[in-house]
Amino acid sequence: MTTDPRFGLTPAIFTDEWVARLDAALSECSVDASVDLVLEHRVASEDGSVFCWHVRLAGGRASAATGPAGDGYAGRRVAFASDRETARAMAEDGQSIQRAFAEGRLHLDGDPRLLIAARRAMDAIGAALSPPT
Repeated sequence: MTTDPRFGLTPAIFTDEWVARLDAALSECSVDASVDLVLEHRVASEDGSVFCWHVRLAGGRASAATGPAGDGYAGRRVAFASDRETARAMAEDGQSIQRAFAEGRLHLDGDPRLLIAARRAMDAIGAALSPPT
């Protein structure tokens, strides 16, 4: 575990507790109220198990929850899938998402143009999740 001065000890990555901490951090984030998007993340472990969580941007707010987003987000959902090591490297080491995608280690399902349209909201999320300087 690592320590974040805003929240104390950070739970192990890709756990229910980690998603709860992510949700707490996102609760402080304001995004453009016109953005209505769900980002679903699926991380496969070597044993074949998959940990899934999603981030929802709606009504000017961002939130995170464990599990898949559900069927109600067709046309507004972008899903990412990778193995655990790739996901960890992107989350903790700052490995390039574009590089992981180009190398075939990160897979995308959904319309990537939704991400471009929501760029300001994505930047706000990135700022909310960045360690304080």
